[in-house]
Amino acid sequence: MTDLPGPLLLTSTGVTGLVVLLLLSVGGAHVARRRGERRDAARRAELTPLVYTLLDGEQTAEALADAPAVLDDVVLHLLPQLRGSDRQVLRDLLVARGVVDRASEQLSARAPWRRGRAAMLLGATGSTRHTPDLVTLLEDRSPDVRSAATRALGKTGDVAAVPDLLAALTTGRAVPSGIVGMALLDLGTPALPALRTALDSGTAPARALSASLLGLHGDLPATAALTAALDDAGAPAEVRLAAAGALGRIGAPQATGALARVTVLAVEPALRAAAAEALGRIGDPDSVPALAAGMSAADLRVRTACADALASITPEGRDRLRALGALDGPAAPAARAALDAAPLGSARPLAGAR
Repeated sequence: MTDLPGPLLLTSTGVTGLVVLLLLSVGGAHVARRRGERRDAARRAELTPLVYTLLDGEQTAEALADAPAVLDDVVLHLLPQLRGSDRQVLRDLLVARGVVDRASEQLSARAPWRRGRAAMLLGATGSTRHTPDLVTLLEDRSPDVRSAATRALGKTGDVAAVPDLLAALTTGRAVPSGIVGMALLDLGTPALPALRTALDSGTAPARALSASLLGLHGDLPATAALTAALDDAGAPAEVRLAAAGALGRIGAPQATGALARVTVLAVEPALRAAAAEALGRIGDPDSVPALAAGMSAADLRVRTACADALASITPEGRDRLRALGALDGPAAPAARAALDAAPLGSARPLAGAR
């Protein structure tokens, strides 16, 4: 066995020593972090009862002014679980402790993670004082910050932000529709008037998202505007699709005529299928002729959607399916498949009659 040359041996020994030091350093940092986590967990466990005494009226916010910073973490953890006056008490505590003001100062920080964290904290505290600052962050250069600001605006409950949230769909630094939609849902029913306005006058993405959200809320007053959007042959396809889906979720029988026309006359198969599905949700027997006509469509999606809709309308729809299934032609397989898959049951009431 040949001995290693002196310089090589020294180099090898030095590298080994550095590796050992690195491992020791990493291990030490890990141990220190674990100790810190255990210490913070113990502090949180000690401070949590104080928060509950505050909520019970046995403690004042002033008495907690000098509590450790870990208290803020406890409060922020509890906030999403509370509603009404209890939630407001904790929000007031965070304001009194300066948490909101410190967060607002970080909205213009150089590091994106600081701006994003500050936005999320302001959203959690429900602070509407800084809505303009959060709106500004909707065009931040960082996608993560834009998303954090969007979510924060939804948590604040400030419906004045609805137009800005919808506008964020189409800026040069657009926010994904799903994130904007969740923020608007968080704003709840107070946002409905602004969504109805956007349905009439917004950009195509804003109109489509507004229509979908109005449908999710089951907003009956929006039926006329949604029907008009669906009937508008010049409207963008995404808007008409969203309007059809919304009308089905709302379940208003007065939309049956418009949906029937689209099922039979529209050019786009996806739109015809969406209208047929909506008719099935509404369950109006007056839509049976249009759905039966849609069974002759060349596109399988349309035939399938019409068949499924007919199967949900008893007895008129299922009677028509049986007749179609007994004939030859492209409608027969879809009719038989829908009947086979249809659950047994009595007539389905009109959705809008609930």
